[in-house]
Amino acid sequence: MIPLVAAAALPAAADPLFGLPIACPPGMDCPIQQFVDLDPGPGAQDPWCGNKTYDGHKGTDFRVLSLKDVARGVEVVAMADGVVKAGRDGMADRLVATEQDRQAISARECGNGLVLDHGDGFETQYCHMRQGSLELAPGAQVRKGEVLGFVGASGLAAFPHVHVSLRRHGREIDPFTGLSAGAACAAASADRGGGLLDAEAMAALGTPDLPTVLSAGFADGPVSDPQLMRSGLPGPPDRRSPALVGYIWAINLAEGDRFALRIEREGQVFSEQLTEPLDRSKAVYVAYSGKKGAPGPGRYRLEAAIVRQGARIAAKTSDLVVE
Repeated sequence: MIPLVAAAALPAAADPLFGLPIACPPGMDCPIQQFVDLDPGPGAQDPWCGNKTYDGHKGTDFRVLSLKDVARGVEVVAMADGVVKAGRDGMADRLVATEQDRQAISARECGNGLVLDHGDGFETQYCHMRQGSLELAPGAQVRKGEVLGFVGASGLAAFPHVHVSLRRHGREIDPFTGLSAGAACAAASADRGGGLLDAEAMAALGTPDLPTVLSAGFADGPVSDPQLMRSGLPGPPDRRSPALVGYIWAINLAEGDRFALRIEREGQVFSEQLTEPLDRSKAVYVAYSGKKGAPGPGRYRLEAAIVRQGARIAAKTSDLVVE
């Protein structure tokens, strides 16, 4: 366990250009689920004038899909050159779901993590890292991109991710826009200047005013967000399965969003559904459609989409062969 003690800061320097805090393996998605909350009051507003945050959120959350990805190991890396200022390890990876869970980690909400001092008042903090993955002690010097540990689910983590806070002189800053709490948000289509990130990190932003599809595929029965987070993506149905279901798993939905799911078997409609509009914004949502009974042999194709004001704003397809 790394003790929480202070270390000397780097000499003052020009404003550093920060990189991504996560080394997402090829073929894996590590989307941003939540941004800094710019609203200084009881409301919440992300830097893009949207709902990808919650009241009082002081950082950016880069997630992995499930605890299986945590076990596999996804690297958390230094966003810039710095010195380890403080750290903690030893807390279990355990997704928080109840008030009892929250009370159990009171005053240790960050879980396992590090604070890096980058000089000139800049520091970054990395939270919810995997138990036992931190090896750097206070005073250690690190380079941009150097591995600090692994993504986990320690502390106040409702999903597996690394939470990163960027601060200057103690004030939280959104790294993408350079905005801090109390500043006017910037429309997603507006100039993205003013941030402190390098080109690779900015490219990871994608389209900040749209939801993200985490996964769309087939299962042998109903699926849920807790199930997918804990156990990973389901295996494909076969001729012994009790049902064939197509699902879509998405984050950062807006009030009124709908889900369109269409399954074809050998080019013919097998199942089709358009859900009712969401009654409020949702941080995460799973929709599914299908049929009970063992599926017959053939080629199946799922087309799953998020529909906003009649337009498909995000979509994925998946194919399955039942022999």
